[in-house]
Amino acid sequence: MPVHNANLLIRDARIKAGLTQEQLSEGICTPQALSRIETGMANVSHVTFQALMERAGAQYGRFPVFNSRDGFECFYGLKRVRLYLDAWQLLSAYDELDKIEKKNWADNRLYYQEWLLLHCRLQFLSGRCSHQLNYDTLLDTLHITRPNIDLSDFRECLLSQNEIQILTLIAQEALYLDMPSLCRQISVQLISCLESSTFALIEKERMLADVAIVDTKYLIGMEDYSTALELADSSRKKAAVNAYDAPLIELTFLTGLCCHYLKEYNLADIHIKAAFYSAQAIESCYATLCRDFLRAKTDYRITGSMMDFPTVPLTAYPARVFQDSVKVTDGLYETNTDSPYTLGNLIQDLRLEQKVSQQSLCHGLCSKSKLSKIENNILQPDVSLVAALLQRLGLSGKIFPYWGNQTDAEFNDLYFKTVHHRVIPNEILIKQYNKLENLISPNDILYYQEYLTLRALRLDSPDEKIHSLTEALLLTLPGFDIHQICNYRLTCEELSILSNIAHEYRHTRDSHLSSLYFLQILAYVQKTKPDILLLAKFLPITGFMYCRSLYILKFYQETAALPASLDMNIMKYYINSYGTFLFCYSQALGECACLEEARTAAIQSYAISILTERPQNASALKQYFHDDFDIELDY
Repeated sequence: MPVHNANLLIRDARIKAGLTQEQLSEGICTPQALSRIETGMANVSHVTFQALMERAGAQYGRFPVFNSRDGFECFYGLKRVRLYLDAWQLLSAYDELDKIEKKNWADNRLYYQEWLLLHCRLQFLSGRCSHQLNYDTLLDTLHITRPNIDLSDFRECLLSQNEIQILTLIAQEALYLDMPSLCRQISVQLISCLESSTFALIEKERMLADVAIVDTKYLIGMEDYSTALELADSSRKKAAVNAYDAPLIELTFLTGLCCHYLKEYNLADIHIKAAFYSAQAIESCYATLCRDFLRAKTDYRITGSMMDFPTVPLTAYPARVFQDSVKVTDGLYETNTDSPYTLGNLIQDLRLEQKVSQQSLCHGLCSKSKLSKIENNILQPDVSLVAALLQRLGLSGKIFPYWGNQTDAEFNDLYFKTVHHRVIPNEILIKQYNKLENLISPNDILYYQEYLTLRALRLDSPDEKIHSLTEALLLTLPGFDIHQICNYRLTCEELSILSNIAHEYRHTRDSHLSSLYFLQILAYVQKTKPDILLLAKFLPITGFMYCRSLYILKFYQETAALPASLDMNIMKYYINSYGTFLFCYSQALGECACLEEARTAAIQSYAISILTERPQNASALKQYFHDDFDIELDY
């Protein structure tokens, strides 16, 4: 049953939550509209369905539909904006927000609400906003769905993710407007709401990291530096494990700031400089904000490279405020007169626009007949299949919250925990692998492929890894030929497997195949031009693997020339892999006698290694530069 028959799902969720139609619909739609949805007289857009189900505290197991192609484009565009903001690519975020406005938010006020939220976040990140204007706009934005909310008592409310993020930003702006008690009231309630929520682990942890930033700033303002340090440092370590780059940089700076106030000057230096140089490495204006704050508000001694390194200038962006005159609806449309825009419709449209045959798209994933049924809305596929089909068409398929069943949710949460296994004891890791395997049914070839890939990377021998990775690849690409890669359509998982195979070849007798594979992957990217959300999933990792392989094979000139063949903006979207890229790239520059550029790249890599809790990499790089190039990596 797809979402366009969602009446029973919504009604059942409401009854289980013990909510009246008035309580469930408040701020989302009218009680009368909800009644029409539940009786099947009206249809509901994906974003409105999501809001209703989140408020009822229920995960939902059906695919999203949209009222139009514009509805999908607004939904997907807002995901792009979030990526840009996390990477501090503020101009790209602003341009994307402008495109969404021109689509009139697909005539949906929930998209309008999220658009306002992200504009306010953009304003704050720019360092050039009016805090009062931002605060007022955020309040108006919250009132779109919560017109009667009491900021001092919302603990019992079942909040959506957007509402939680709006409240987090309101709490932060309250600090800047000298309302610390309000900030504290909001953040304490948000922590309670999140801890009892049913959000997926990756989403919950990220929102808790954002609240921890606000709470730490409050505690610093109250001069409770010891408690602030404990919160910032524990949250920083968790963000490092989870690879949440945006909060990680800020939490690291706040950790260093607390150390400075507590007169632990060596630790302060380590964390403040790690945050500054990491932000500077990815061309984030946060480096500028850090240095300006230290100069204006503290007696911290800025020395060495930190004083001389160029930082990104602060840019003001035109603000957007809530306007009653904006005409958008509550996301309902008539069942009898309007046809929903399903993911099957989207897959068909994208396939035809890109001139991809059904056979090429579904190769190894499903039969051509099954794809036809999906495209014609006769059949609803499972979550992993539709994600794979969208990825082969260049879009990120893992962007819809709660769109699978309970098994999908368990698999993805457990997979996330297992991938981030640096701090997990081996016996626990083995149990997690066993749980993953037990969640997979014989027909789940895509989940089985992910599991096989994880298992392959734990093997010792490069030849064994290549053999097992190839086995995983052939599950969905039978008869694959690397020389014909541009004739295929590939998922993110398939591209990641190929990158790992290329990376392992560097330690084998067939080491020349490493460069061949990497060059073929880049040729595929150049030809198919995947969307930024999909590129950001695999290209940073592919890039650092390519760099490391070339360096280990002593192709120093080729390593030093890599930025010309990679999109370095995308490389910077994942700071962990970018730091590893710089680790090898800086040494290759040194081998090519480009010593000043080598030193700059090495300092950035050193800082990112400290930031991401890899001090052994930082120490090794410092030793290499001292021994090989007689250069001291002095901050």
